[in-house]
Amino acid sequence: MNEQEVEKLLQKISNQKMFGETEKAIANLHILNNEFPKEKKYLALLASAYFDADSIDVAEEFCAKALEIDHDYPEAFELKGLIAEKKGDNELAEKYYKESISKETPFKMGYLRLVLLYYKLERYEDVIKEAEYLLANFDTNRNEYTAEDQRKIFAQWLSFAYNRLYSALIRTNKYEQAAEKVNEYVAFRSNYVKDPYQFLSEDEILFKLYYALNDNEKMKEIEEKMLTFYMVPEGIVASMKKDAEQGYLESANPDNYTV
Repeated sequence: MNEQEVEKLLQKISNQKMFGETEKAIANLHILNNEFPKEKKYLALLASAYFDADSIDVAEEFCAKALEIDHDYPEAFELKGLIAEKKGDNELAEKYYKESISKETPFKMGYLRLVLLYYKLERYEDVIKEAEYLLANFDTNRNEYTAEDQRKIFAQWLSFAYNRLYSALIRTNKYEQAAEKVNEYVAFRSNYVKDPYQFLSEDEILFKLYYALNDNEKMKEIEEKMLTFYMVPEGIVASMKKDAEQGYLESANPDNYTV
């Protein structure tokens, strides 16, 4: 199998995984592994596919095979962490994720897994620490990427990091920092989303944050945009203010929206 054939098969496998055709992806990954039995990447991909298929024991077997070839392979440690998390062992999952980022080559997904795990466990200060490191040290020239590459990293990791970060900042009452991160998130997304009429949940969160901060200038600016550009009814804006007064900065209190 030559390089072009491998790339074509890997693209096919990626599409199959994306559309839930896990059994077909596994079959094609076995073809790759039979062709290249000592390639750690394909062993890890096969382990990941079995994980997606809930065949946890088999996934662990292929993880072990990948680590036999490379004892420091971060992707295998990431998957071992996912398996531990699926089994409900969050402490072990954290251990494996930390192992994945302790290697010589920086491993982006290991940091993201820690962010997601810590958020689930409501360890918000740890979320802030790891998410800020992730955003500061990976894809640092992302604003110069093509629109397609920006979409790609947004879907792969950037949106998760920003979402958890500004949420953790809100939940630890760091409203000014939260607003700053929400603005960064919106600014990056606007690089490739060109629909000016798309009202984002982040617009609502920013409005509530500025209301909670008593920042009348910025709050009025967003309020004016909502009323005249997005055509949000005045009653809904008033309800958002009630939400902010009651601490509903990331969500809505249904009682505030009843007629």
